[in-house]
Amino acid sequence: MKRRLVLVTVLLLVALAFTSAAPKYNWKLASVLPDSHPVHQALVFFADELAKKSNGDIKLTLFPAGQLGQEKDYIEAIKIGSLEFAKVSSGPMGQYAPTLQVISLPLIWRSLEHQHNVLQGAIGKRLMADVDKAGYKGLAFMDAGFRSITATKPIYTPSDLKGLKIRVMQSKPLIDTVNALGGNAVPMGQSEVYSALQTKVIDGWENNEPTVLSFNMQEVAKYYSYTRHSSIPDFLMMDKKLFDGLPKNLQTIVEQTAWEAMEKHNKLWGEMIDKTVSDLKAKGMIFNEVKDVAEFQKAVGGVWKEFEPIVGKDLIDAIVNTK
Repeated sequence: MKRRLVLVTVLLLVALAFTSAAPKYNWKLASVLPDSHPVHQALVFFADELAKKSNGDIKLTLFPAGQLGQEKDYIEAIKIGSLEFAKVSSGPMGQYAPTLQVISLPLIWRSLEHQHNVLQGAIGKRLMADVDKAGYKGLAFMDAGFRSITATKPIYTPSDLKGLKIRVMQSKPLIDTVNALGGNAVPMGQSEVYSALQTKVIDGWENNEPTVLSFNMQEVAKYYSYTRHSSIPDFLMMDKKLFDGLPKNLQTIVEQTAWEAMEKHNKLWGEMIDKTVSDLKAKGMIFNEVKDVAEFQKAVGGVWKEFEPIVGKDLIDAIVNTK
């Protein structure tokens, strides 16, 4: 009898141990980027650190490579509470928090250092507050480099873009930028781009070097022209109602860990650009600089003016005047 009681007690203790070890929060994080992309490495870090700092209370499962749809699907899912976290481009988020469109204005960033100084400072907090008002919890801006044109022909001047159908994200500043440069902007989900280039539905797209490599776009559009027309950071965000309902200690953990993931990602990004370009060249991609940046600046001048009533001239000036 005693042996049976001991056995039952042991089994109960084991069951309790497993029960206590189960996470209190099971969350999902969606991204369109594949697991070979540097952003994904930062998201893995984010998930691991959340589990560690919460003593196993948080389990964050990653769904990369568009497994849960496109970025617009994530944004809508977070709003209705069917998805907890997402990594999206800050470009499409401008549809929901209008001032965020300032980030996507052409040639507003002098360098990534300039962008960091703006988005990790007071202006970044102001933009995050606007995202909050739109019903989302913004956590971090993450480097996505400078966007340039990848096409089936090299681009040296804006006139080279005339008549070319160029895929863009669903971002009005980006659509207007490509159209102002002389191309025909075609909004399209990321997962559709490769086949659209392959079947000549479009003639090119615009993005950064690591994303070109991650999706093997050099196979269907081998010319990478350094227009550097915009730099639109990635954006890590979550369900605002979920965040607001968390205990204060977990809110702090989520915010601090997102900041650490951003810093890790930005460091990874800087380290890998040269290698990425080298890998792309080895795979047959041809790189070229544009002939005169001033031509491109002149072509997109009207886009800033168009967005002044939407984002505020004061916000544009504040970004431009930040060291």
